[in-house]
Amino acid sequence: MEHEPSGRSVTFAADSIDVLKVTRNRNYTNSQSHGRSRHSFIYTNTGCMRYTFLSGETDSISAAAGELVFIPQKCAHFSTYLADATEVKIIQFDLSAGALPAYLTSPQKLELHRADEAIDAFFDPLADRHPFYLLSCLYALLWQIDDAQARRPSKYQKLQRALDEMAEHYAENEKIAHYAALCGMSETGFRRLFRAYTGLSPVEYRNHLRLSRAKIKLQSGEYNVSEAAEMSGFTNLSFFIRLYKKKYGHTPKKE
Repeated sequence: MEHEPSGRSVTFAADSIDVLKVTRNRNYTNSQSHGRSRHSFIYTNTGCMRYTFLSGETDSISAAAGELVFIPQKCAHFSTYLADATEVKIIQFDLSAGALPAYLTSPQKLELHRADEAIDAFFDPLADRHPFYLLSCLYALLWQIDDAQARRPSKYQKLQRALDEMAEHYAENEKIAHYAALCGMSETGFRRLFRAYTGLSPVEYRNHLRLSRAKIKLQSGEYNVSEAAEMSGFTNLSFFIRLYKKKYGHTPKKE
């Protein structure tokens, strides 16, 4: 499957999908102190939820009935059920290759038209009879999210030149002022809008692109760790390995 917010493509493949429904009463708290082992879409079917993130880098997220939240794997948090008989539907999945697009790097509430239908599809009886049914549902959901991302508010459209530049020249160490100038913005305004759109700083976003490309290179079997790091823009190997392990949960040698 191919997605990237800039219109460029990055290959990834999903697997290990499972779904579950959970119903709890008011003030029940579920701690994920080390984060979930897999990426998760969590849909509030009834009631209301609050997600609080332990890193402190992300504001807490409240999700009322009908709202969908994405939480990446290994993102430490705890979930609090805010009303009696609150029911959530959880879609968990892993990646067997590649990486998710940068806009799914941080936890967030997703604005998705007819999210209920997209989530309900995972719980259709077909899922028990056809081994690829859940996979098709997941790719359909990701496609809808990507399409919604492409229809982002006009205030974010001014970032497109910077996003394109980063995607095409991700290995270059341009200063943030360079990207701001491409968008006709001050550096301070650019940084603020960029984080509001992607959930990441410009440097974090560029590192995400670099790590994604390095992962693909390593999985191809054509490059060793040093080569993949250098070709992806990392000049410090130990820094690359540290970031890689933080993002993917294992060292690059295990690809």
